[in-house]
Amino acid sequence: MHRIGILLSVVAAGGGLAGCGKPEDLSDSSFVTMADNTFSPTLMKIPVGGHVHFRNLGGIIHNAIAVDTSWSTTKVTGRQDVRVGEWVDIEFDKPGVYHYYCSFHGTADGTKGMVGTVVVGDVEYQPSSAKGGHHEPVATASGRTLAVPSEYSTIQAAVDAALPGDLVLVDRGVYHEEVVITTPSVTLRGVDRNETILDGEFTRANGVTVFGNAVAVENLTARHYTLNGFFWTGVTGYRGSYISAINNGDYGIYAFDSYNGVLDHSLGAGSPDAGFYVGGCYPCKTILDSVIGERNIGNGYSGTNSSGELYIINSIWRDNDGPGVAPNTFDVEPHPPQRENVIVGNLILDNKGSGISAVGGSRNLIARNYIRGSGANGIHLFTTKDRNVYPSIDNVVRDNVIIGSRRADLALSGLGSQGNCFSGNRYRSTLPWGLEVLQSCDGPRMAVVGDPTAYFASVAGRAAFFRPREKFDDGWKDFATPAPQPQLPGGANAPVVPPLDPFGTYPLNVDAIAVPTPPSTSLAGAGGRD
Repeated sequence: MHRIGILLSVVAAGGGLAGCGKPEDLSDSSFVTMADNTFSPTLMKIPVGGHVHFRNLGGIIHNAIAVDTSWSTTKVTGRQDVRVGEWVDIEFDKPGVYHYYCSFHGTADGTKGMVGTVVVGDVEYQPSSAKGGHHEPVATASGRTLAVPSEYSTIQAAVDAALPGDLVLVDRGVYHEEVVITTPSVTLRGVDRNETILDGEFTRANGVTVFGNAVAVENLTARHYTLNGFFWTGVTGYRGSYISAINNGDYGIYAFDSYNGVLDHSLGAGSPDAGFYVGGCYPCKTILDSVIGERNIGNGYSGTNSSGELYIINSIWRDNDGPGVAPNTFDVEPHPPQRENVIVGNLILDNKGSGISAVGGSRNLIARNYIRGSGANGIHLFTTKDRNVYPSIDNVVRDNVIIGSRRADLALSGLGSQGNCFSGNRYRSTLPWGLEVLQSCDGPRMAVVGDPTAYFASVAGRAAFFRPREKFDDGWKDFATPAPQPQLPGGANAPVVPPLDPFGTYPLNVDAIAVPTPPSTSLAGAGGRD
């Protein structure tokens, strides 16, 4: 991957610019990786005069800004972002404890989201979780409603005034703002899903960012943000119900390092990366039910290292430029490798990549899906290489209907991909030949030599994963608006249920899910591309 190196220095605690150097000499630097969306390590201890070398090895822009404003990467680069593959070296010449955050993915007090700490010199430091006020999440509604705009002129003002258990109810209208929720057990709800709209005007980063536990977002739309429509990070307990994310610049609906969640009856469309993303969690204890991921430049669903009790069920993944559903493994994200997903009962239609692409994933159940018109393979399990090599191991693929795949309906490839089984599927072709016979779930399994070309494709795919966002064209900004989407049952008057344990209370019966019936046309009732 081509990297543009920036190696400039800032003297922390108000010292200003200290100089400019070449990237060859990093002997005095301690490395902090910017991934998506964490600093690694989060705590760095260095001597006085030491350097911290921030390097963006993620797939999207980041930065590092001191909570006390004494230093930042933005002062070095002259812009808000450190782009993919860039690095910034910062010198600390005074002892102290310096908390910092990414302004795109963390809170300005350095306590939540993408945050970190540098301890300089021989100073005493005891890690502490939070500064300022603290609220515990609750399971029941308070009965209090904060109305926007009749009582509060902005959504953010109402959210800031809310207490656990409160409902922030937003009337119809277009709201040009970014909303950040740090208070737990708040419910943010629109009066009308299609007419209560947060609009980033292609200049704001995230529509709704949630740092508080047990927060629900319901019945509204976020569109035209440069990063994400809806974003939960570092939380336990979350729900996104009847929400639409349209034409946002990274992901539509995004949960990172977050647990015990439900995303249901929602839409992610027109994103350069994926309509839905769940990543960096184990065990995730997360359910995606009855959602739609369509017309994304990348995938319908992408899940890097998202593992353990993660269910993708009863959903539609169609007309994406990449795979429809793509659980995957990368070392730069927490908790590799990807494993233990349940992908059942989905309609996966007319995607230019594979229908389901399991990239270095293990112990996944892929069953009773209807997959049609995939530009590559219908279902593909394969080995991937990052810093380590990850084969696909012990996956169960059974009782799926796969038709019209351009390459093969069932495919297995890569060295080390073993223990997988295929049974009861309706298909016409496999790579290698005889895959379901040789790797049956219901009988003895014989070793097969997988299709070798896909291994090289996985390496190329990793390069694409790290493609800087500025390399995407702006076509995602112009995708046609999808058809109006269904409303939250009960609308503004629906019961308020803070999602303290949404996974544990969700009615889940995977065994009762059958192969879905395909529509007569893949995009019936949906907006197309301009």
